[in-house]
This record gives sequence, C-alpha cells and structure tokens, in this order.
Amino acid sequence: MSKRGRLLNRPPKSLEEIYFSEIRPQLYENHAHHHQYGVRKGTTLAEHLDSACQFILTVSRIAQVAEDKRPLLLAATAVHDLNKLDPQERKVKTLARDKDFLKEELKKACVLSFVSTEDDLELVRRLIERHSGHSASDGARFLPEDPNIERWSAMLIAADLFDLGIPDALRFRKIETELTVAFGRKCNLFRVRLSEDKGYITSLLLGACEEVLQKYGFHPIAIFPDSELFAGGNLPNVDLTKEIAAIWQNKIDQVFGNNIEKLVRPTKDGIKVTHQAIQQNIDEVLVNIQALLEKKKAGYKSDKIAKDVSKWGDNAGENAIKKSAELGLLPVSSAEEFAISEGLKAAYLSYREAGLNPKEVWDKIAHHTGISEHQRLALEPFNGQYGRPLFAAKAAINGIEGINEALKESFQLRNQSTQTSEEIEVSEEMILAVNRMVNLPFATQLIGINELDAYVEANPRQRCSLGATSSEIDELISANMPPGTKVQAFSNRLPGGISAEPKRQADSIAALAYQLMTVGANFPKVSKQEPLYLHLALPKGSAPELLRIWRKFIEQLAHTNAEGGPVTVDQLQLYRDYKLEFKANKVVGAALPKRPDFIHTSVISALVWGDVNASLALLKSLRLGLEISLSLDIGFPFTLSSNMEVDLFDDVYGRVEGIPAALQPLLGNGQYKRFKNKKTQEDRNILSAEEILERLRCLGELAISVASIQKSDDCLYDLARTCDRPIELYFVLLRWILREQDEPNLSVIWSRICQPLNTLMESLMPNDNSLLTKYLKEAAQIAAEANLKGSSFKRTSLTEPFTAFTSAVRSHKPYMDLEFMFAALAQKYHNRLDRIREYRVGATKHEQVKEYYEVLKKLYQEIYQGRPEKLLSDQRNLEAAYLFFWQEAYQQLPKNKSEDDSED
Repeated sequence: MSKRGRLLNRPPKSLEEIYFSEIRPQLYENHAHHHQYGVRKGTTLAEHLDSACQFILTVSRIAQVAEDKRPLLLAATAVHDLNKLDPQERKVKTLARDKDFLKEELKKACVLSFVSTEDDLELVRRLIERHSGHSASDGARFLPEDPNIERWSAMLIAADLFDLGIPDALRFRKIETELTVAFGRKCNLFRVRLSEDKGYITSLLLGACEEVLQKYGFHPIAIFPDSELFAGGNLPNVDLTKEIAAIWQNKIDQVFGNNIEKLVRPTKDGIKVTHQAIQQNIDEVLVNIQALLEKKKAGYKSDKIAKDVSKWGDNAGENAIKKSAELGLLPVSSAEEFAISEGLKAAYLSYREAGLNPKEVWDKIAHHTGISEHQRLALEPFNGQYGRPLFAAKAAINGIEGINEALKESFQLRNQSTQTSEEIEVSEEMILAVNRMVNLPFATQLIGINELDAYVEANPRQRCSLGATSSEIDELISANMPPGTKVQAFSNRLPGGISAEPKRQADSIAALAYQLMTVGANFPKVSKQEPLYLHLALPKGSAPELLRIWRKFIEQLAHTNAEGGPVTVDQLQLYRDYKLEFKANKVVGAALPKRPDFIHTSVISALVWGDVNASLALLKSLRLGLEISLSLDIGFPFTLSSNMEVDLFDDVYGRVEGIPAALQPLLGNGQYKRFKNKKTQEDRNILSAEEILERLRCLGELAISVASIQKSDDCLYDLARTCDRPIELYFVLLRWILREQDEPNLSVIWSRICQPLNTLMESLMPNDNSLLTKYLKEAAQIAAEANLKGSSFKRTSLTEPFTAFTSAVRSHKPYMDLEFMFAALAQKYHNRLDRIREYRVGATKHEQVKEYYEVLKKLYQEIYQGRPEKLLSDQRNLEAAYLFFWQEAYQQLPKNKSEDDSED
C-alpha cells in the first residue's frame, strides 16, 4: 500500500489531539497486520491498543487525574501488551523490567517523550506489570508508593478489558468493578442503542439523550456506530423519555429557525417573534424588528391611524380620553410616533409569550420606556394590545432604546420559561419516536404491538414505505426533498395533483429527517443530479473527545466554502500525490453538514459530481470515501449508497451499495473488511478496503499519466470498465496516449505508468498474469536484447516482429503445419533484418529470431490452443501489451548495450 493520508494536520494542543494526530497513526503503522487470537480473535493488535488508549484518555479525564500524570497513563497503555511486542514472546514482567526494551517500545509508539525521568519510567513499569491481572510480587510493592497507583492500575485493567471478545453483560460487569475502584464511587455502565439511523435527526436525538443524562450525572465513555456507552451511578427512577423528546424538539426547531427573517413576522396584530428566533441570535432579532419598524414608519397613513384611534378611544370611554389628554397621553399623529407605538405592541406580545398578564406587562413596559406612574394608571381603561400603544407613544420618552430594553427582558423571560413550556407542549408523536428510535434503559413502554396495530388498522392510503405507519402522516413533494430525490420512489400516490409534482405520504419523523437533510447540508444552490450519500461512522469504542475533534474538522472543512456550498477535492493532487486538498466549488463536491450537532455516531455527506454517469460518480465517491475512511489518524467504517437511510453498521468495515456489473471485477461484492487476516490473505475473492483503495489509486495515477486533467475522469472510467479483462488495460492506455499525443515518447510515459500498472495487474490477475504476460514479457525481453525491431524507435517499428507473427497467423492455412509456419516466419524476418541493417546479420541473429518466435509459438498453442480466431480477436491487446513490455525490457538493459542499439 502506498503512503496513507491523514486528516488532522493542524498542530495538536491537548493530549487527545496529540494522540490522534501522532500516536494513533504510529500504532497502526506498527501493528495494523498483527492479528490476535483467542478471545481477541478478529481484531488486530493496533485496534486493541487504540481502543485501550482512547478508553484511558476518557476515563482519566472523568476521574480528574492530574494533567502531568495522564500522559504517563497513556504511555503505559500504548505498550501494555509487551509480550505481544516481543518476537520471543517473553513474559510481561520480564519485559517490563528490561529498561532498554521498554524504552525502545515506548519510542516506537511515539510516547517516550512523556517519560522524562526515572520515576516516570518506574511508574509506567508498575502500571504495565499490574494490568490485566499481572501481579507485582517483588518487594518493591511494600515500599512507599503513590496511593493513586491502585486507581490508575484499575483504569488500565478496565481499558484492557474494554474490547474483550466476551458477552457484553459479563464484560461490562468486569469493567464496572474496575471503574468503581478507579472513580472511588459506585459505577454502572449502560448503552443508549439506536434501532434505526435517519441521519441528522438521529444525531440530534443522541445529542438530546446525552444532554439529559449528563444532567443526571452520567458521562459518555465510548461511542459506537450504533450506540453510545455511559458511566455513572444508579439509574434514575423516572422515565426521562419526555424530557429527551422536549430537548430533541427544541434542537429541531433551532435548525429550522436559522433564518431569523422568517421568524420575526409582521402580522395584523403586531410584530411577532417565535421561540426559535430568540434561541438563535437576540441581536439579530432586534435588528429585524428595527427594520420592520422602519417599514411601518414608511407606510404610515394618517387616515387609517385616525380610524384606529377613534375605534379604541370609543371603547375606552370619553372620561378615559379626557384624563389621558390631561397627562400628555395624546394619540399618535406622525410616522415617528406610529413606529414607537408598533414597537410597544411588539414588546407587549413578547411579554405575553413569557406568560405575564397585561398589568404585569405594562408595568415593565412603563419602567423601560419612561412612562410615569400616573400615566400608567391613566392607560388602564384602554385595550392592552391595540389601544394603549396608540395613546402611550408620545409619553414613551426613552423611544426606541427603551423599547429595545423591554424586548431584551421579554426574550430572557421567554428563554427561562422555554423548558417548562416545552415539557408541556411536546407532542405524543415525538415521545413515541424517541421510544422507537433509541433503546433507553429507563423506558419501559412497549410500543411494538401498538405499531403492529397501527399498520393493520390503517387505511391503505395511509400506509407508507418511508418510515413507520403512524397517526401522523405527512405529504411529500420534491421541493421539500434533497436534490435528486425522487418522490416517485415512495408508494401510495395520492389521487389528484399534476404529474410533475406527485405527492407521497410518509411518517412525519421520516419526512422530517429528509427535510432536515435538505436544509442542513451545504447543497449546491442549483443541482439536479441525484447525489450519493457517504455515511461515515466513528470507529467502535471511540472516545467522546474524538467526536469533538471530528466535529471541529468538519466545521473547518465546510468553512472552506465561504458561500456555504459544497467543497471538492483537488483532483490532480489526489490522483498524483494521494493528498486530500479541499477547495470551494459551486456545483460539485461534498455537501457537508452545516451544524456540528448533525454529527454524532455517524455523519452523512451528500456527494454531487455534476453531469457524469452513475458509474463514474460511484468511482469518484468511493475514492474520496476510502481516502477519508482509511486515514491513519481516525479510520472510519463507511457505507456508500444512493439512499439517505442505510442499515446500521455491523462487522463489515466498508459497504458499497449498487455496484454496476461492469465495475464488479474491480470493486468486488461491495462488502469489505478493513484488513485481511492470514486465512483470507490468499483468497482473491475476499477484498479489503485497503486493496480497493490501492486499485483506485493505481487507476487515478494511470489516468493523469496518459490524459489531461480535464479528460482524466473519462480515462478513469474507461480503465475501470476494462478491469473485467485486465490484459485490455494495455490497449486502453495506448489508445489514450495516442489520442492525447501524435508522437508520444513511449519510454518516458512507460516510466510513469509501469509501477501503478504492474501493481494493478498483480491485484487483478495474480494467477493469469503468470502465464499470458509471461510469454509476452519473454518475447519482449529477447527482442530488446537482440534488437529485433524495425529501423526506428517508432511504435510500428518496435512491434514489427510481433505484427509479422499475427499476420502469419491470419494467413495461415489449415493444411499447413505450425512448425513449418514458424520456421518460415523466422527465416522471413531474418531476411527482413538483413535487408534493413547496414551490416550483414549472421547465424547468431538467426538463432535469436528463432528463439523469439519459439516463445510466441508457446503462447499461441498454450494460451489460444492454436486457434487463429481467438488470437486475432485479442490482437490489439497483445500488441499494446508487447509494446509496453518492450519498453520495460529496454529500460532494464545495461546502459552501454542500449546505447549500442541506439547507434545501430
């Protein structure tokens, strides 16, 4: 495998960032192919060490281990299985006391810099000896030592047990015992497990679960592709489902509330501000209110306002008008005063949303706007929402500034009451969705029978293939779906409507999930192509800190496009240097999520490649996905699919859905392990993600070597389709070379393509390669050494002896003996050389020509069974392969020999 890329290239700051950017890649470089056995069968040593290191980072932070000791815990964990690192497989106790060996292993793991003193090394030794039940039986144990060593040893033992291949119940019980010692308090573990993954909406739900559980003293300790593990005391006796549903609803509302202009609305009753707007940005809300007040001022009409004044004055009574006039409470008479009255009305509506009664509202408005106590009492007879603002505008001496202060206070009151109101207003549908989508240990409600009843009893028109059948059914149209999503794919079309916009019915949560994708991903502004969805999941047992790092990386990557569109990868750097260099683009690339909380156990990125066919889009998407997935610093399980919803990740590291038949020889069955173990190493039908990436890298390098960067995608597609019969790759490459250059320098081009081409051929046809190409290479080697070619180094001259062979096969008569044909062919070509050379060729050259055609006779008889039609159907592929093999053989000749041939 060529050099592996990394994603986290910024300078690390925290211990966790140092681990993921420097230490973790080294663990995989050293131990990625060191397979384990027994209870750890199926995982590599690198995966085990990585799991333990991430666990120790999380647990040591929760236990508040001193910051100068955490690096030593990490160093001990990175090399704790010393017996597996030793070629002689000596005991851990023996190896831990061999200082030179221990320091060497710490250096290989890039953690020696943490161990700066002899005391540090001694602490690392003691921790390693005591891990996983290894005893420290020498007298040093009875000497004074740090009392925290027992706690730290328990953390390392728990980390070692964390990925043990035994049932979860038994494994968790062992880990709980160790963590109780490590934390100094009772510790319980439990999982919040997903039953289905619907993308962004599922990530928001997990975020809500995490938020609620942290409030009750539970810490996230590890993240899996389908669940999250928490550690804490005893489970609460109450069902937290409703509280989780309320926070989940709040998070969804915040997503749709991003556009504050639409959430601050002018209505006939006044300017209204929704909860979602004040949860987003209060300053932006005030700016939008000010803009609407300016519009009100510009639209001031004195006759219309006079009617409103007369109406609400009559309702209050003549005495109220007279008394208010005496105190300076005169009706509005200008555009400026009208804007202030509308501002007072907006403040009144906002205070009312916070739950205050009209008297309390106007007390607060009077305080902020400068209305005196006597004026406040005089306003009492007037209608609180419509009348008082019209008569109080002139008395509001603080003007717009006072109104802004009142609005800010009302927003704060509303934010404080949001939690209570949400708990009351959360819908039964959201609570049921929480119960259905996640498995919570404190939720006892069984809803499976209810869903079955709902499906059986539902009107057939209300049964939908998108989501579960429920009482809440939404209609879908294309405008509310991600680009390229065809609503025609959903069943149960409703009667009526135009054919261009057929409607479908869907479960409300499923419909909401698609709408969240529509508004939550940085899709191109104009895109009609159907995207592919790349689902990347955090590896099993990932530290919560990795989620924070990953979110930060995605956020910074999305900001590469300042306009909020997709980001694409520099194709030349990717194909030539295997380097991921992202840049902004308006129409193609990855539509990354707009918000960090859309990322939790997994992240979905929609990939749009413009006007290309589905197979090429699949190749480009898979190449990008594998480069990210196999990065040394993270390493993500992945699924590539045309569907936004996919099955939860299982033991398959990588999955590609919908591989066309033409690409199956290249990409296999679409299910890949990350690494191949010793049993499957020789089985060519079992492919690993590493092998697929290597093949795609070879194809990309070949494409840019023979075609311009503008045409490299077309060349890549041609090469990929040819992989069902790899010998044809030579002809496709030659065709592209001749298409791009009239007189190509084949020697230079071959020097660029020989390495990736040979690697690709070995991967695609390791067995056939030893027979068909063997004879061609032998013939090319003889031709290069004996200078069997025409009078120049042009393409037709180099293939001249081989072309003579195919011409002889074409004109061969059935009654002619093959021995006679090849003898005549050798004599004829010897005469040809004698005619074109300046000096007379003799018996030696004749023997070389005979040897050359003897090899081709074996090829003709053993590969093609002496059948001319089979060989001639392959003629162009054989000639192209021969031409490249000749270049390879010629470049391997001694320098003085090749110069002599050149002069000749």
